[in-house]
Amino acid sequence: MSKDKNIVRLNHQGMSQRNICKTLKVSDRRVRNTIKKMKDLNLTYDDIKDMDDDAFDELFTKKPEEVILKRRPDCKYIHEELKRKGVTLMLLWEEYVEECIALNESYLKYTQFCNVYKSYVDINKLTMHIERKPGERCEVDWAGTTIPIYDRTLTNVIRKAYLFVGVLPFSQYMFAQATMDMKEESWINHHIDMYNFFGGVPLMCICDNCKTAVISHKKYEEIILNPAYYEMAEYYETAIVPARVRHPKDKNSTEGSVGYMTRQIIARLRDVKFCTLEELNERITDEVNKLNDKPFQKRDYSRSYVFENEEKEYLSALPELPYEYAIWKKATVSFNYHIQFERNYYSVPYQYFKKEVQIRITSRVIEIYDRHVRIATHPRILSGVNKYVTNKEHMPENHRAYGEWNQERILNWAKTIGPNTYKVISGIFINARVEQQVYNQCITILKLKDKYSSQILEQASGIIIEKNITPIHRNFKAVIENIQEMKEENKSNDYALVRGASYYGGYRHD
Repeated sequence: MSKDKNIVRLNHQGMSQRNICKTLKVSDRRVRNTIKKMKDLNLTYDDIKDMDDDAFDELFTKKPEEVILKRRPDCKYIHEELKRKGVTLMLLWEEYVEECIALNESYLKYTQFCNVYKSYVDINKLTMHIERKPGERCEVDWAGTTIPIYDRTLTNVIRKAYLFVGVLPFSQYMFAQATMDMKEESWINHHIDMYNFFGGVPLMCICDNCKTAVISHKKYEEIILNPAYYEMAEYYETAIVPARVRHPKDKNSTEGSVGYMTRQIIARLRDVKFCTLEELNERITDEVNKLNDKPFQKRDYSRSYVFENEEKEYLSALPELPYEYAIWKKATVSFNYHIQFERNYYSVPYQYFKKEVQIRITSRVIEIYDRHVRIATHPRILSGVNKYVTNKEHMPENHRAYGEWNQERILNWAKTIGPNTYKVISGIFINARVEQQVYNQCITILKLKDKYSSQILEQASGIIIEKNITPIHRNFKAVIENIQEMKEENKSNDYALVRGASYYGGYRHD
């Protein structure tokens, strides 16, 4: 995805311009200009999200033929109204929309409405009324307390389970799930299960600075997210916003929920023994549902009621298929235009020879990228080693003929040259661990007959066998050159003796 389109996406998801600059490594000026351009074109992210990068760039360079002016909200009135109990920006925006429709005027989207108000607060150096908006964010974290897993006899602890917690701050609707580790794959899979549990996706996800989520989060430097975590967020069209280091209040809902979960779930299950993770998660789900249905102590209704009636509709729809966890690795394209993963080989277009590429690995597919552009896709080899997956379109024109070669055809070709050559080529196949790996070696040897002759290649093969020389192209050339040098010397000697002894006075010494 192009950077300008990514700027539009993150801005649409409610990320601040400062965080967009840090996330995408772009200047604040570019972010401002991109957002302004979208406003001038009267476009939203929904209008451009399905465009490919080329179509978006072409559209983005056009000048707007007509800029529709939208009615500006009364920010002073908004600021005063937000001081009143129960008044939210969402409510004020809905009233603003109704007023615009009544006056037959264009109105701002909710995100633009909020940005206008925030700009007013910044310009006038006011204190912004902080509120939780429905569907805006979720907060996630690991609980510090573990849960023991016992053996079948329920006497010995064999492992410890970790508790993942997610919460929607607006409704305080909670999700929890146990896992055997806190690795990257578990972290991402818990997010997928959490979104399925919520039945939708919030605009942003506030996480801690654990290594499974954030690679680097230094003050005044760019935030570097884990690539797989960032990819998952992009798939669900949500934004990852790590909490500031040593600022637990940035995700105070999760911090509170972790403590609440610890008291209400882990403490309640302290005397229950589980021997499988499945049993534990079934019980955790039951307890979480009870907590979500339990009435609030200091307000009306319950978490479930507020979520179902006030928040769920603001969550983004889930994609048709859930995200499939993938790991990323780097590899260098070898001389035979293949990359290696788990001792198997996958082809890429030959133009990428010697380049470093990125590999995205799922349980079923290997995808190869160059600068975030996919250049090859192959089914993943799940068993065996030293196997090759080659797309003929990736091969140079002069190599594509090799695609139909096999051991039988190569040996028949060697047999037409002579018995020594046949013996050498047969030996190469016998010693090969994988048949396909020596096709190129054999063909380059056999093609020497085109430059020299079948007789010389057969003679060279005999010397290779006699002196036990490694049968590779370089050694064959050396042997052939030696044969040719010896022939030249013999020709010179034959030419020197043509005149005979009588010419040099030999007849005088009868």
